Amino acid sequence: MRYLILLLIAITGAIGDVPVLKVGYVGHDHQSALYVACLEWERTKADCGTYLKEVTPKKHYELIKDGQKIADVELMLCGGGSKMPTMMAQGHFEVGFGGVAAVAFFTDKGSPMKIISPLHTKGDMLVLQPDNPISSWEEFVAWVRKEKRPIRIGFKNPVAVAKLIFERALEEEGLTYTSDKSDQTKDVLMILLKGEKNLVPGLQNKIIDGYVSNNPWCAIAESKGVGKIVADLNELPPGIWKDHPCCCIAATDEAMKNKKEIIKEFLKLIILATQYANEDPEMHAQDASKWIGTSLEVERKSLPTSGFTTNPTEKWKNSMQVWIDEMNRLGKLKGKLKGKKGEEVEAILYDFSALKQAAQELKEKGLLKTWY
Repeated sequence: MRYLILLLIAITGAIGDVPVLKVGYVGHDHQSALYVACLEWERTKADCGTYLKEVTPKKHYELIKDGQKIADVELMLCGGGSKMPTMMAQGHFEVGFGGVAAVAFFTDKGSPMKIISPLHTKGDMLVLQPDNPISSWEEFVAWVRKEKRPIRIGFKNPVAVAKLIFERALEEEGLTYTSDKSDQTKDVLMILLKGEKNLVPGLQNKIIDGYVSNNPWCAIAESKGVGKIVADLNELPPGIWKDHPCCCIAATDEAMKNKKEIIKEFLKLIILATQYANEDPEMHAQDASKWIGTSLEVERKSLPTSGFTTNPTEKWKNSMQVWIDEMNRLGKLKGKLKGKKGEEVEAILYDFSALKQAAQELKEKGLLKTWY
């Protein structure tokens, strides 16, 4: 029996089951580093010895390090970026790709999770009907002021990054808004469309005059001829949104405690995938198109509106502080992050320990072009 066990070890490399890392993601191109990591596995294998071996496309991968399987990685679509922390808090997965504002909101409420890596910046747009003559933010503001009825603007969920930026810009312009359909006294009526997939149909069916959202839904509207982008929310007043963090990678505290080594290896792939994407925009567009099912035309238009980084620089942290300050101003933070700044925010909201270890190991192999 002893010899049989030794033989099995030689064949399989282990006794018993390997750990499972459950990962939730949204499925749009702000999270394309994940798709690049999965599709460019031969490159990550050659570069660092770690890669994702496909078992079931877009669902199940084996995480291989130096020829040994160290974990099964299960991918799960979780709707919008704001739904991700909800599902992670419910235990559906332990690592999630989603919106920074939503993660901050749940962490503030006491959910045991933290941001473990930056991922994506900007990429949010204002889209109007294609026959609308408006072509800039300034013209949009003038139009809203002139109209005698509320302008109907759709959004995907209550804590969507695009919605928060847009509403702050309206306030800066002295415009009023409401979500109450019975209130016809306001300048803008904000309409919840319950998910990004309802934005384009809402515009097409003239339920709304326009919407604010992340790409690729804005580029999709233009490619279908049912909408046109008139403003990049990155540029809106009061001028605090430049290169704003949008998506991040978060993890439960338990996962960071019990599966940190696996998460570190997984983050190596995301770091490298982000670097590949920034170096080769055409490969990036092709991988995003292949994974999501959007056209190459859409991704070539959508991806350049975004920034992709895993580097938690001081600039990134300062931009995150803008989010915390804004959410505090709106009264959305009532718990752990209420009134917090600087190092207090870092202690509550971030855990970059696995990311820094991953980056250091890649740096030692000469694989990182830039790092803080």
